[in-house]
Amino acid sequence: MKKAELVFIPTPGISHLVSTVEVAKQLVDRDERLSIIFLIMKLRSDPKVDRFIDSVSTACNRIQFIHLSKLEPDPNQPSNSFISLIESQRPIIKEEVSRLVSRSESIPGSPTLAGFVLDMFCTSMIDVANEFGAPSYIFLTSSAASLGLQFYVQALHDEHKVDPTEFKGSDTELVMPCLANPLPAKLLPSSMLSKEGLPILIIPARRFRETKGIMVNTFEELESHAINSFSNGNTPPVYPVGPLLNLNRDERGVRCLMELDNEKRERLKEMSGKSRKALESGGTSSTWLGRFIQDVVDRQP
Repeated sequence: MKKAELVFIPTPGISHLVSTVEVAKQLVDRDERLSIIFLIMKLRSDPKVDRFIDSVSTACNRIQFIHLSKLEPDPNQPSNSFISLIESQRPIIKEEVSRLVSRSESIPGSPTLAGFVLDMFCTSMIDVANEFGAPSYIFLTSSAASLGLQFYVQALHDEHKVDPTEFKGSDTELVMPCLANPLPAKLLPSSMLSKEGLPILIIPARRFRETKGIMVNTFEELESHAINSFSNGNTPPVYPVGPLLNLNRDERGVRCLMELDNEKRERLKEMSGKSRKALESGGTSSTWLGRFIQDVVDRQP
């Protein structure tokens, strides 16, 4: 039985890290051939992140965390954004992966590099994956509808030469495959309607298209329309493998739940039950997770 190792590169913030680790747990629990290494960038100090990683390291023996040395950005290069700061970490990521590959090649029976799973803000690491001849995947912590919206706006800008920022205040109705109903253009997210925010969404969407697949933290029963919109072959395969966060543990989530009226609370309760079943054996998310694992395994030489 050939063993495979996935390298996860998350955004090192607790909000993204928790759900990313949850999908990693699902993967190693599902298939004993898989092991996972997280490369943790030191962009800022966060005790919550350190405590969380310590707890997972103790509980999961096939998930390993490597804390990278802090690499200061090149002062001669423009670095005025969080994305630029992540991009500056490519040399140290490449160096660490080289060590992992060398170790694998020198020790009989070691798992081989099967691919990279990247946070939505870490798409520059696709270049690192390409250098090692490894496939890259995205794990998206947001919804399938938001992914579809991002692809739509990117295609609108790049293929149809439409500037989305011109829709600010417009009543034009946009028909998007990911949404069941037309959306008034003025209701687009504010970042898509500003010259400063638009590149932050368009540039990653372009890179998403280069990957071999996108895992999304959602489930089919919640977003069937949006998920079905990706079946036309114009995007990489999309795998709805969530939900991977327990809102009952989130104090803000509990407060929001208490503020809902009875009808909405019952609807949320119904979807909560469906979400749990989706992750169980035979559930929709479990099935999609299996498809993702099969894709990873099939790509092994």
